Amino acid sequence: MKAVIISGFLFDISDNIKPFLDKETDLYIHTWNSEENLRWINKARRLKKEIRNFEILIQEKKFDNRLISYVYSTYKVVNSINDIDQYDYIIKFKPNLDAIRIKYRLCLNESYNKARIQSRPLLLLKSIEDCFFGCVYYKTLDERMFSGFAKGFKKVFFMPEKQFINKIEDLNNKLLSKYQDYEGSIFWTELIESSGVNIIQDLNLKLPNNKNFNVKVGY
Repeated sequence: MKAVIISGFLFDISDNIKPFLDKETDLYIHTWNSEENLRWINKARRLKKEIRNFEILIQEKKFDNRLISYVYSTYKVVNSINDIDQYDYIIKFKPNLDAIRIKYRLCLNESYNKARIQSRPLLLLKSIEDCFFGCVYYKTLDERMFSGFAKGFKKVFFMPEKQFINKIEDLNNKLLSKYQDYEGSIFWTELIESSGVNIIQDLNLKLPNNKNFNVKVGY
């Protein structure tokens, strides 16, 4: 069994998610209540027939900062899962990837074993459950889609809400002080690695560009 999680605005959600859905998959969504987002929420609801279980949590937007809003939404969707340990895999997915079908073979063991050999002894004390797998570009994770296990997601996201908000706001301030302006992938990488989770290149994943959406309302 696996869980697929989607967070933030659902703009351009389409059939590109269907290869990751089946009757052994549960889909969890946290998103924002807005007029622009409503049509995409309705489109997401149609995915119920593709999966075992469908859960969606819709709330009023909490933060003006787009990155903080998106990361917080991810926190909410992970914490909405009643029994996260039941899943063999968890996939985080961003719906506006510009592809009709994303070619992907879920085989995290292959990527982990390759990384473990190539980086010996750096991963010898880290289990596969301590890792996230995705596209890595010069030390940073492409946060639009990555996979992992319950242990890793709990390390990053399982904590009291106020503590998590303070953590991500402090991290944002730290990075702004260091870089003045920065890509969200740097934030995600720091958040994940500071939680004790390693990031490994997923050998079977290639991500396309985002679709261009002309309404600037954030994540």
